Amino acid sequence: MNISFDEITKNALEKQLEKKGKSSIRLVIKGFSWGGPILGVVLDEQHEDDIFESVNGINFVVDAESSFVFEDTKIMHTKSIFGESFKVLTSNNSNSSCK
Repeated sequence: MNISFDEITKNALEKQLEKKGKSSIRLVIKGFSWGGPILGVVLDEQHEDDIFESVNGINFVVDAESSFVFEDTKIMHTKSIFGESFKVLTSNNSNSSCK
């Protein structure tokens, strides 16, 4: 996996991990749409069959079956009138988000 994010996103991820007492960010496929898979992030722990990667002090996990989707991933923290969220972009899918 190749995961990238900016400093603002790093701070937001760290804040959420600390707030919920979790150690990892799980990259997930939440569903499918006309544009491809709907991607997201959830706070979780590493499971036995997961692929693990630590980037700039943030631990990421993904199940082995889905890992090919996240080969080149960018995570962005966004704010809008609807609240804060993380947007997950990959070379395979450029328009997915998680609130």
